[in-house]
Amino acid sequence: MRATFGVGLLGLGTVGSAVARAMTTRTKRLEAMAGRPLRLVAAAARDPKKQRDAGGVTVTQDVFAILDDPDVHVVVEVIGGTSPARDLQLAAFERGKHVVTANKELVAKEWKALHEAARLAKRELRFEAAVAAAVPVIAATRQLAASRPRVVRGLLNGTTTFICSQLDRGRSFDEALAEAIRLGYAEADPTADVDGYDSAYKLSILISLLEGRHFHPDDVRRTSLRGTTLADVESARARGVTIRYLATADFGEKATRARVGPEEVALDSLEGQAAGTTNVVRFETDLAGTLVFSGPGAGGDATASAILGDVIAIARSAR
Repeated sequence: MRATFGVGLLGLGTVGSAVARAMTTRTKRLEAMAGRPLRLVAAAARDPKKQRDAGGVTVTQDVFAILDDPDVHVVVEVIGGTSPARDLQLAAFERGKHVVTANKELVAKEWKALHEAARLAKRELRFEAAVAAAVPVIAATRQLAASRPRVVRGLLNGTTTFICSQLDRGRSFDEALAEAIRLGYAEADPTADVDGYDSAYKLSILISLLEGRHFHPDDVRRTSLRGTTLADVESARARGVTIRYLATADFGEKATRARVGPEEVALDSLEGQAAGTTNVVRFETDLAGTLVFSGPGAGGDATASAILGDVIAIARSAR
C-alpha cells in the first residue's frame, strides 16, 4: 500500500464541511479510488471555537500551521474571494503543496499567476469544482484540446436558473429572489449571481482552457437579470419560448466574444426546462461535434464531489 496522502482544508463553510464529512464517512471508497489512504490532517476556520462539521480533526485559526505541516500534501482552498485566498494558494505552492480549489473568482482573475506558481513548484492546480460543481465540465473541456471550439453556451449559475424557473411559475423577480435567499441558493447580497459576475468568472475559465491562454472575466459582457419582469416571461412563453440567464462564448476567426445575460430559449430545450440549481453546458466544436452536460451546479455535497475527485486524481499521480 502506498503512503498516506494528507489533505489540509482551508475553510469550513458549507463546502468545506461537506468535504470533511465525505472524507470521514467514505474512507474506504476514497482509498480504493486513490490507490492509497487519504487523510484529512487539519482544517482552518476564522473562528475555530464555532461548532462545525470538521470530520473530527483539529480546527485551527492558523492557516500557516497547515501550510507548513509536512503531513499535508494537498491544500483544499474553499475560502472564496481573492484575498487572502490568492496569497494562501501561492504560499502553498511555495511550500511544495498541490492545490485544489472551488474558487472561480480567483482562478478567473489570477489565472496566469496561479498556473505559473504551480509550474515553478512542479505541483498541480486543480479546480473542477469552480465550474458547475459535480458536473465534470472542466475535465471535459481539457479533453477537447484537439478540437477547435465554435460555441460554448449554457446555464452556469444555479441561482439565476432558480429565479427564472420561479418567474415561469408566475412569481415576480423580487419574490423569486427572496425565495432563493431563503432557501440558501443566493447570498443576502445576490450581486455576484444576478448581475452576472459569477457566470462571467466561470465562462472565463472555460474559454481560457479552450484557448490555452487567459481570457479575463472583464472581457465578458454582462447584463443583469434584475431588469427581467414577469411580463417579459409571460410574453416569451406565449411565443413558445422562455427566459434563462445564459453564458455564451462565440469563437470567431480573429476574436472570441463572450457575454452573460437573460436570453430567450425554447420551452422544450434543456435550458428552458432547467429548474432549481441545474447547470447546462453545451460545447460546439469542429472535431467532437456538439456535447451537452447537465446536472447540479451548486450545493455542498455536489461541490465536495468535484473537489475530492481532484484530490483523488492528484493522489493517484503523486509519487
